[in-house]
Order: sequence, then C-alpha cells, then structure tokens
Amino acid sequence: MNVTKDKISSVFFQYSIPSVLGMLAISSANIVDGFFVGNYVGDFGLAAINISLPIFSLLFGFALMLAIGGSVIAGKLIGEEDIKNASIIFTKTIVCITFFSFIACSLLFINIETVLYLFGADENLTKIAIEYLSVILIFIPFLMIGVVLDYFVRVDNRPNLAFIALLSSAIINVILDWFLIVYLQKGIFGAALATGISQLALIFILLPHFFSKKATLKFVKPIGSYIQIIKASYNGASEFVNEISVGITTLIFNYVMIKNFDIEGIAAFTVINYLLMIGIMISFGISDSLQPIISKNFGAKKNKRIEEFLKLAFITTGLVGVVMILLIIFTPNTLANIFLEDTNHKTKEIVLSFATFIWIAFLFDGFNLVISAYFTAIHKPLHSMIIAISRSFLFPIFFIFTLPFLFNTNGIFLAIPMAEFVTFIIAVILYRRFSPEKILIEETSY
Repeated sequence: MNVTKDKISSVFFQYSIPSVLGMLAISSANIVDGFFVGNYVGDFGLAAINISLPIFSLLFGFALMLAIGGSVIAGKLIGEEDIKNASIIFTKTIVCITFFSFIACSLLFINIETVLYLFGADENLTKIAIEYLSVILIFIPFLMIGVVLDYFVRVDNRPNLAFIALLSSAIINVILDWFLIVYLQKGIFGAALATGISQLALIFILLPHFFSKKATLKFVKPIGSYIQIIKASYNGASEFVNEISVGITTLIFNYVMIKNFDIEGIAAFTVINYLLMIGIMISFGISDSLQPIISKNFGAKKNKRIEEFLKLAFITTGLVGVVMILLIIFTPNTLANIFLEDTNHKTKEIVLSFATFIWIAFLFDGFNLVISAYFTAIHKPLHSMIIAISRSFLFPIFFIFTLPFLFNTNGIFLAIPMAEFVTFIIAVILYRRFSPEKILIEETSY
C-alpha cells in the first residue's frame, strides 16, 4: 500500500481498523483484569492496580516517546525513500528502549515499598500492591520493547501484524486471568502473572518481521551519534508528558478520592478509568493510526491528502464519542456491575455519581487526541505537548481543587470533563493556526 497515492478512505481504514482493534484488545484485556480482580479480589485489589498506575505511566510513557518519536522520523525518511537512515533510526531506538527498560525496572523493583509509601498507600494497600508489582515489573521491559516494535511495524506497512500481536496478547491475558485468578485462586498475584506473560506475545509475533524479506526496516549496525534518537524522542515528548501527567493526576485523584470516600473512592475511580479507557482507546487507536500516514504524506508534501485524512478521523472519533455517551447515560448500572460485587454498595454509589458527569468528556476527548497526533506527525511536538499536558495534567488538577468549592463533591466528578472541554478550545485554536495548508506553506518558505 502506498499511503501517499492510494485512495484516502482505503488507506485510512486499512490503518485505523487494525489500530482500533489493537487498542480495543489492550483495553479489553485491562477491563477483563478489572472484572476478575473486582469480582474475585475486591476493592483492595482494584485499589492496588490503581495505586500502581503512576509507575506504569512513567515506563509506558518513555516507551511511547521513543516509539512515536522514532517511528515518525523513520516514516518521513521512508517517504523520502531514505531506507538506510530509517533502518538506523529503528535499530538505535530498539537499543535505547532495551537498555532503559531493564535498568528502570530493576531500580523500581529494589525500591517498591518506598515508592508505594510516597504514593500514599497504607500498610494493607502496600502489601497487596507489592504482591502485584513484584511480579509485573519483571515483564514490563518486554512490554516496552513490544510497544516500540508495534509502532515501527505499522510504519513498515504491516498494521495488520500489529493488530494480530495485540489481539493475541489480549486473548492470552484473558485466558490466564481466568485460569490463575478463578481456577487456581491466585488473587492479585495471578492477575499480575497473567498480564506479564501475555506481554511476551508482542515480542514473539512482531520481532520476526524485521528479519523477513518483506521488511523495509532492518536491524543494521547503529552507526553515528545517538543524539538523533534524543532529537527524535523530542518529537514524541507529548506522549511521554501525557503518560507522566496521567500518573501524577492519578496520584492526586487517588488522594482526593480516599480523603472524601475512603478506599471505596479509589476503587470507584478505578472503575471510572475502565469506562474512560473504552472510548479513549478507540479514539487513540484512530489518532494513533494517523501518525505514520500523515508523517509519510508530510514528507511527500501532500497537504490535501492530510486534510482528508483528518476529516475522516474527526468524523469517526465523533461517532465513537456519541456511542459512549449513550452507553453511560442509559446503562450506568450495568457498566458498574461488570466490575463490582453485589455487596459493594458504597463503591457503586460513587461510580454512578461519577458517571452522571463523566459522559461530557466524550464530547471532546477524541478531537483532542486527533489534533495532538496531527501535530506529532508534522514535527510540531510542542503544540502536541500543550494539548497533552492540558487534558491530562494541568486542567484536571486545576479543576479538582477549584470546582469542589463551587459544587462540593460533584466538583470532583466534573474535573475531567471540564479539562477536556478547555483543552478542546486550545486545540482548535492551535489547529486553525497550523492547519495542513498553512504548515506546508511555512515549510516551503524556508
């Protein structure tokens, strides 16, 4: 497939459908984790997963930064038909993520208890969180390497392979969740082991592609300075900032929720995150698939094609938002019951209160993600970062501390929707200033 020449809709859907299905596979695996932990471990299990989220955000964010930054540069080089340097970028990115992931996870493994104490976990929560993290940190490096391989596989015109890898990982995770948590009754330890083992599938499925004859990108001798990887990473910095911001925001939300609603508050916030994950991951899959498409068309200076791809992305993410709004408005009880035992009345009450307001976020989050991805693909990382940090850190934190003064506890539930709304205004302003036509005029003027 030639993304700079083939039919717009054909290219868009051939990239976006596997990406969306892959993201759904990832989110469904996490949601299934939540189902099994919520129903067979309880509130402390859900809280343990949530309190560990900032650690995953840090590590996953770094992987995304290298993966997106490196793959966008490689995509542009492929568009310019510079295959040699594209392969060098690919190889250096893999070297960097491998080195960093094992070092970072080793340091975190040694200091788990201290880290959890800093996150505000009490003695009981720390105990179950350690049981979870001590297992999953062993496997996280493979996930980080798998994420990088996933992005480069898509740049190498194999989006279907990326989907197969993500789907396989999700299926393995679901099967192992049932076997370890329900059948063997291994609790939170089983949940961690299931998730960890399932991540190995990404490596086993994706890695062989780069040794095949079909591959454009190959492992080559990583000659030259690694400064170019640092520069490439800057292009993916918005995603890193976004993930770190999510981690910090989760910490603060956990503090606010436990202060106002005790341990049930963290459990309820975990359930709400699962609901947000469904819609956001679909929209993220759509926006994510745009990056290799737009980066190649950007390299080929096909501004009209970029505009058409963006229109399709806006329409599809808008439809996703409408579906999620209808589900949350009309079936909140059903959604809450998926993750909670019948006895969790207090937790369910908090979830339903959250759901009363959280649907508003789906009016805007898809558009925010698409515009952010667009800026990343055209090498405007600062603008992408502004959007990312606005929706995931700056405004959620601002609103969670200000809105309760106006709306009491309802202000807590309004913080995320208001953050998405204000970010949307900023994103539209930036997009109007740097639309495809305008940005390419700027490029040609130098």
